[in-house]
Amino acid sequence: MDVTEEMVRGVCTDAVFERGERYLTEGRVREIHRVDTTVTAVVSGSRQYDVRVDLATDGFAPRCDCPYDGLGACKHVVAVLLRCVDDPPADDGDRLAAALDGVDAD
Repeated sequence: MDVTEEMVRGVCTDAVFERGERYLTEGRVREIHRVDTTVTAVVSGSRQYDVRVDLATDGFAPRCDCPYDGLGACKHVVAVLLRCVDDPPADDGDRLAAALDGVDAD
């Protein structure tokens, strides 16, 4: 589940990688959360984009609601993956399970 820069480079073009690096450096990755191997985040661009990646899947099975239709992953996905290289989010799964255990089924 460790994400490396080389793995991220493998899912995007060089130009998109550079843009994703810039987005990360500019602090555009917000509200990042992880449950097990799934990471979700909001990335600021011309608007807020919702990103989802699976760290355990080959190619990360990325999803982003931006209009990018080029080769590989978009810059928003790359920024989130690079954040996982540098500063992986803690797994919120146990906290979520504990909260759900205390909720009435109805």
